[in-house]
Amino acid sequence: MVSLFRRLACYLLLLPLLCAQAARASDAAPLQIVTGDLPPFAIEGQPQRPGLHVEIVEQLLRRAGSPAKVGFYPWARAIALTQHTPRTAIVPLTRTPEREAHFTWLMKLDTQHFVFINRAGAPPVGSLEQARKLRIVVLRGSPNLAQLMNRQFTEAQIVQVAKVEDMIKMVERGVVDALYGGNVINMEKIRSSGRNPADFQVGMLVESADMWLAGGKDFGDAGQAAWQRAYDAMLKDGTLARLYRSYGVALP
Repeated sequence: MVSLFRRLACYLLLLPLLCAQAARASDAAPLQIVTGDLPPFAIEGQPQRPGLHVEIVEQLLRRAGSPAKVGFYPWARAIALTQHTPRTAIVPLTRTPEREAHFTWLMKLDTQHFVFINRAGAPPVGSLEQARKLRIVVLRGSPNLAQLMNRQFTEAQIVQVAKVEDMIKMVERGVVDALYGGNVINMEKIRSSGRNPADFQVGMLVESADMWLAGGKDFGDAGQAAWQRAYDAMLKDGTLARLYRSYGVALP
């Protein structure tokens, strides 16, 4: 019994040291920024034009002295990496009540508006009552599933897919009646993929939410103040306005 108490006492003495070592290891991990294919904010496969938020984040990190390239992943995997890998941040992540406690909210970038989009020629989705009778597709890992479930939709009528492109294909082929997600992202994907935007129609606005650069729960400071100063300098010197114009997006 005495031996057990001694071991416990040693453990309690060592615990602060072990925690400090773990924190130092986390701080020493390389900075990683992840995203998914979410045009015009993040555009996979276009290194010369990688997306508005990708360019903003990469430039502010260079100015702040902590350069990093943004890596592309399926959206649900990008979120998992952010939550489970030290010093990993994600862009653009929608800030919602469900996510609030699970991430470190580093910098607000934009606001997005969530809508239904379906094929032109069918009745536009103009009410939740109408939408509840339809089969809907959402992006896996997005807040959209929870948004619909909170409005009395059923899981049986909602399909989740890995990419925005997959959502559009399902609407095109009639596998689902409509997609639900950000209006700018989905309509930009329709345009940039060579589709005719006139073949689709935007329905009712369901809700809006802010888009952030966010880290995992244990992200720590990691130079956040320097990042904000770099962002403010980009706003002041016109760099942000130029980037927004180049992607055809209004500066918030």
